[in-house]
Amino acid sequence: MTFQVPTVLPERLSPSTVAAAALAGAAVFSARLALANGLLVVALGAGWVAWRRGELAGHPLARPLLAPLAAFAALSVLAALASLDPLVSVGNLPRLLVFAVVPLAAAWLDESWWPRLVTGLALTGGVLSVWGIVQYHLGADSLEHRIRGPLSHYMTYSGWLLLVVLVLLTDALLSGRRLWQVVPAALGIVALVLSFTRNAWVGLVAGLLLLAVLWHRRLLLVYPLAFLLLWAVLPHAIVARAVSTVDLRQPANYDRLCMAISGVQMVRDHPWSGVGLGMVSSMYSLYRRDDAPRWRVPHLHNNLLQIAAERGLPAAAAYLWLLGAFARQAWRGVGQPDRRRRVMAAASLVAVTGITVAGLFEYNFWDAEIQYLTLVLMGVGARTGEVAPR
Repeated sequence: MTFQVPTVLPERLSPSTVAAAALAGAAVFSARLALANGLLVVALGAGWVAWRRGELAGHPLARPLLAPLAAFAALSVLAALASLDPLVSVGNLPRLLVFAVVPLAAAWLDESWWPRLVTGLALTGGVLSVWGIVQYHLGADSLEHRIRGPLSHYMTYSGWLLLVVLVLLTDALLSGRRLWQVVPAALGIVALVLSFTRNAWVGLVAGLLLLAVLWHRRLLLVYPLAFLLLWAVLPHAIVARAVSTVDLRQPANYDRLCMAISGVQMVRDHPWSGVGLGMVSSMYSLYRRDDAPRWRVPHLHNNLLQIAAERGLPAAAAYLWLLGAFARQAWRGVGQPDRRRRVMAAASLVAVTGITVAGLFEYNFWDAEIQYLTLVLMGVGARTGEVAPR
């Protein structure tokens, strides 16, 4: 009697299944990079095996997004080679591999995997929200000491929660199912409010406005009343923080304005390839205004300006192309007859819109924890508007 080793894995253990599970896990745990990176490596490896076996045949691959992603990557390589310090910039190039998440998500995070992904985000987001709320009550209740959960920075914490909150609310309200997700979403909103992070507040408002348009447009009439209610019940420190958003005399706002002026000057001096990947921070002191509050900044706190300054105007155009291609695909998905695909498209579109609007005041496109989840949602949204080849 001979024992024959099977040459094909059972369906539940196929490379495609492993890739989908690992990718969904990487998105759910993207707030913890060590775990997310390991899962992403598994997803990429399983995806490669699945591609070699022909398991990708007939799957959507976010094709309309591949051209802008490839253009952005190629222009980033050119920017690194033309950098003011090529060694520093070339060291930033491996991060471009994360763009593979987009076609992987489009291929495997389908209607059957979407509820699992959302449930995972609800559980993880709920834990991180409670974590932050507890931190607030333990003394992280000011601009000097702000809640950040288990993450390294409050901006990353609020940006990641923003994506999760918008996904959970859109999925629950438009599907009419899994309404329990409103609970972790509400906790997430409380944590966002207590974080003092204004870019996340603006992104949340933008996402909720789009959600109202996609769900019940009459809710737009209720929003002003909700705003007045929040104004009346929120702590004075948070209300004052919100009011300071439009005050250019406020130090942080003036600092942003100085960054913008310096960033524009960098673009003028290096329009085609920028100063180089990872070089904006070290070059800022040379372009800094004399009255700028800070001598050094980590980045320019604006996605488009940061990309243009470090990678050049063509790369900034590729970034806008990516956003436009995604929005077009997701909007097509919103019009699909299948309800599940409509919900997936709407949740992706609302969340990416929110984080993109927040990115007008923060460089969140290249924040790894936020980027993982954003790219996964881009892949899912692009899938819903793409007709798979037969």
